[in-house]
Formats: sequence, structure tokens, C-alpha cells
Amino acid sequence: MNSKTDKIYPDSGVELEPFTAKNYDKVMNIASLGLYRGFIHRAIKAMDIQHGDKILDLGCGSGRNACIMAKYLGDNGAITGMDVSSIMEKQFNKKCAKHQNIKFLRQRIDLLFDISEQFDKIFISFVIHGFPNEVRKIVLQNIYAHLKPGGTFFMLDFAEFNMTEMPPLYRFIFKNIECKYAFDFIGRDWKQILESNNFADFEEFFFFKNYVRLLKAQKINSNKEDRVRIAIPTNDGINIFPRMLGMAKKMFIYEIENETQFRLIEKRNNPFAGTMQHLKTLDVYNLIDDCSIIISAHIGKKGITRLQERGVKLFFRKENIEEALVDVFLK
Repeated sequence: MNSKTDKIYPDSGVELEPFTAKNYDKVMNIASLGLYRGFIHRAIKAMDIQHGDKILDLGCGSGRNACIMAKYLGDNGAITGMDVSSIMEKQFNKKCAKHQNIKFLRQRIDLLFDISEQFDKIFISFVIHGFPNEVRKIVLQNIYAHLKPGGTFFMLDFAEFNMTEMPPLYRFIFKNIECKYAFDFIGRDWKQILESNNFADFEEFFFFKNYVRLLKAQKINSNKEDRVRIAIPTNDGINIFPRMLGMAKKMFIYEIENETQFRLIEKRNNPFAGTMQHLKTLDVYNLIDDCSIIISAHIGKKGITRLQERGVKLFFRKENIEEALVDVFLK
């Protein structure tokens, strides 16, 4: 594809011109003001790669990232790089030639595929922002399908930010280098998007003045019948709020799978905390109406009746959140 009209996504930057593809690493270094070389090493270190990990690198490019990952792997570990570009394939194979546990697959990631293999970790770097949003959903389906149960997805890309608040130089670079889909990407809540696609247990690592983020997410069971949500009121994120449920500043939402594991999937602000509005219990309960269990220190008599009429199970605890979860579910 040598011209804009030949591209599947003419307004995107993921389909590189031959010159850009051949010089991709240099282009990334220049576009990031020389910072890419440093933060890609830090991002890969944050992946906590284990010696035996099987890793899929989507949109793997020249192989630079795969070669960095290989430093953390043992003989039983392996990396599969996937890209559609023949130019990238040549660079990848040349860069990674000395690593027997690295291979390349020529494959489009924007169409559903099945390579009959699942991985411990899947990594994608500065690719997904360049697709239309409907196409991103397909990429996420591929990622979910090729992760092992409990496997981890790492998305290194732009963070969520307001472009008008960027320093003038950064704003100039972003506006003049990035494609139109990037402007859409930075305005979306990617933790929420991933959560709706059966990912949870999020962790974030920020780089480049917080404009770049490595977002970590774990694959969870897609069968919602096997998943149970628990709401816990808290102010500090550590302990259960000691007063009435509706007066807490936040509702931490956990999920239980197979009655043996729990994970934090969301932190919801309670807009009724600290005001008389918290007395309107139905409003507070609607905030957590997708939860079938509540662990709280105190709930009023009318509130207990209303929640039980909804089929909600109630547990009363005044302790540390994690200790309460263990006490309720694992003992």
C-alpha cells in the first residue's frame, strides 16, 4: 500500500508508508523528543515478565520491543510477534535472529483470527489508537481469545487527557503527527471499555509527562453467571466505612469468581456522600444496583428491607476490606 487511497483506513497512521516503516524506530525516537528509547525499557520492565512466559506482541513492528522482552525470558519462554507489514517482518527477523524463542507471524490484527494458541501476556504498543473505534473492538476480541485464563493484557499507548491543556510544543507535535483516531482515543475511558470486555484488576504506569500510559488488565471469566459483584463502602480504599452505607465517599466494586477469587474491578464515587441526599437510600442503592452482595458496617432497617427485597445478600463487617472479603468468602 503506497498511497493514502490504497489504505484500508485512509485517516489512520497504523498503515505505514514504506519510508516510515523502514525507519520506524528513528521516527518514534524523534516524535517522542528522544524519550521513547527510555520509557519503552521501563514499560517492559513493569510487565514483570517471568522466565516461562509465552508473550504475544501485537503490531510488533521492527522487533525492538520483542528483543527487550527476551532479556527477561528463560529457555521455556517464547515471544510471537505479529504484524501485517512485510518491511517490518524483515526488520523483525533480522533484529531477533539470535533469539531462538522469538518468531514472527504475518497477520492482520484488525480482523478476527485464530492461531490456536493462548498466551500468558499480550502486549500492544502505539497501535490500537490508530484504528476506528469499531475496529478496536475486534482487536480486543482477538486479545481476549488468545489470552490464557487469568492472563494479562498490556496496552502501551496515549493516556486519557485534554489536548487543549497540553504544553504548546507537545500539542503541536500531537496535532501534526497523530491521525484523527488518536483524538478520539484520548477521550475514552479505557479502563471502563476493558472492564466491559471482561478485563479487570487494572494497574497503570505513566511516562512522557503522563501523556503515555502502560495499562495493565487481567482476563476474567466471560460467563457472567459465574461472576458475582460485591459493593463495599469506603473512604480510604483500605477499610470498610464505619458509618452508614450511603455516607461513604466511594463504593469499591469487587467480583467473585468460582467462589475462590476476588478482584477489585471499579471505584465508584458516591455523589450523595456528605449531603442530606444520602438519606434518600434508593438513589444510593441504584448506584450499586448491579451488585448482588454488599459488605457494610451499618445499614438502616428500611434499607435492609429494601435491599433484601431486591435479592441482595448483606454482610456486616467493620474491618479491613481484604480481611472482610477473606472472612466472608474464603473461610
